[in-house]
Amino acid sequence: MQSRTLDLRSNHNQVVYQVGDGPPLVWLHGLYGAEADVRIIEALGRDFSVYAPLAPGFADLAELDSIRDIHDLALHYDDLLEALQLESPVVAGHSLGAMIAAELAAHVPKRVSRLVLASPLGLWNDAYPVADLFAVPAAEMPTLLYTDASAVGGAPGGPPDVERVVALARGMATVARFLWPIPDRGLSRRLHRVQSPTLIIHGAVDRFVPAEYADEFVARLPHASREIIPGVGHMLFAEAFESTVWSITNFLTRVEVLADA
Repeated sequence: MQSRTLDLRSNHNQVVYQVGDGPPLVWLHGLYGAEADVRIIEALGRDFSVYAPLAPGFADLAELDSIRDIHDLALHYDDLLEALQLESPVVAGHSLGAMIAAELAAHVPKRVSRLVLASPLGLWNDAYPVADLFAVPAAEMPTLLYTDASAVGGAPGGPPDVERVVALARGMATVARFLWPIPDRGLSRRLHRVQSPTLIIHGAVDRFVPAEYADEFVARLPHASREIIPGVGHMLFAEAFESTVWSITNFLTRVEVLADA
């Protein structure tokens, strides 16, 4: 992936990775940062020009000084789309990135043509609460995020995946700013504003964000459908890469065909 740094009108600097050639798609990464999502970004780059910004705080904590709440964060991404000269791209994201994508589409509905939310955070239900990310030591995080933690070196008693632990720790300040103590900062009250066709993809055995939240999103979004992938946890692209990518591309192709009809 190539990267560049953009100057936004808010006086923020924004690192953006880019790959592919085609219609624009903005990819918002999950808990481990943009570089951890290289595989999915490059896969989508076969059909799209993919722009993958690094979320504020993941490289420099000072970036969070003037982005104080979720509303500032949504407007930051609106400024980024303006700097990229993207009027109404596809916006997709995973986990934290999916929550940001939903907030962008709710704050500035006309900015997003189609929306893909994979394992999205952002809602809360006392009947099936989101797991407390900050109660779990970083070295044990794979047991929460993967159905088979040993696949990433995170099995209990085994060696942790050091790179993933470091990447998660680097972005934890951003995660805390927008997810702690309860992930829902009012998104449930804003989702009705989203105008774009939306796909929710969720792992059936997600221990971090229970699969019931897929139905919660669908119930609140005006034009949404969902797909539940059996036997998969929070890290969809690690455990069910091909089927998850197929779900995304099939949805985007189908929606485009319907729009052209």
